[in-house]
Amino acid sequence: MRQTLSVAICVIVSLVLMAIGTRYIHPHWLLGTLYSLQLHAALGCVAAMVVALLVKRHFLVWLLFAATLLFVGHAVLMSRDFAAPMTPAEVNAPTIRLMSFNILNDNFANAEDIVETIRSSGADLVNIMEAAPLRVYMDELAKTYPYRVGCGLLIEDCDQLMLSKVPIEAPTVQSLSEIFPDRFILAKVTVRGQTIHFVGMHTTKPYFDNFHSVELTRAALAISETSGPLLLSGDFNASSLAPNMRRFLRNADLTTAGFEPATWPIRAGAFGVPIDHVYARAPLKIKSLTRIPQPHGSNHFGLIAEIAVTGQ
Repeated sequence: MRQTLSVAICVIVSLVLMAIGTRYIHPHWLLGTLYSLQLHAALGCVAAMVVALLVKRHFLVWLLFAATLLFVGHAVLMSRDFAAPMTPAEVNAPTIRLMSFNILNDNFANAEDIVETIRSSGADLVNIMEAAPLRVYMDELAKTYPYRVGCGLLIEDCDQLMLSKVPIEAPTVQSLSEIFPDRFILAKVTVRGQTIHFVGMHTTKPYFDNFHSVELTRAALAISETSGPLLLSGDFNASSLAPNMRRFLRNADLTTAGFEPATWPIRAGAFGVPIDHVYARAPLKIKSLTRIPQPHGSNHFGLIAEIAVTGQ
């Protein structure tokens, strides 16, 4: 019985590791969600292998246990690959505050609380995804954020909404794929004396065929046509560990925060997956990135980022 249990655990763990390992050979969209969950899945495999070792110790079991530790270690290292640490001289640089939040498009019951959260956030710039519940509150939000794209301005619907305390210049809107229109906004804003490109975007889920990778490629092309400081936020439905996300960050020359907090699912709390992101391009650096304490009825936690304006 012990032998059978040990073998069963090892077979299951081997299959999981083989599925994750395809990322190093030829990533496939069918496994896109698993790639985002590499750290979680690998830690689960470690726990399973501890049980297998308690049941029966064998050289092959130890070898598989070592492999699970390698997958965990590489996931941790990858999470740091695109982080841009602050130097002591940059700590006191002027900062831009950004809020990014997927509020859920049928979350009408919590709209007033979300409006108050936005207004009291102190954010200079705000990106809201699935913003339909806020349509009737545009006049209220305009008292704090007089400039916007979305909800009738440049974009008729409220799926993607960009708010700003400062003028939004030369905004452009793009559909990244045929699934959801107008989910990419690129504009210029001048904050703390620095003119930056400001992007809000929302990608499809990675298991919708290859659309997720196509959308990231199109977004990277649009971003690469700009130069200078750039700040991007949105719901990517994938963690920064996914191969196509790493390719996107590399192609767009973007950096991450030192630590990306989990934003989904909300029931998992700190043990969830960071699928909502804030990225920056030099000379901007992410000084801090924190979750909004309450999801206010959404299935995502929102983010607040402090962006250091370095190089001035």
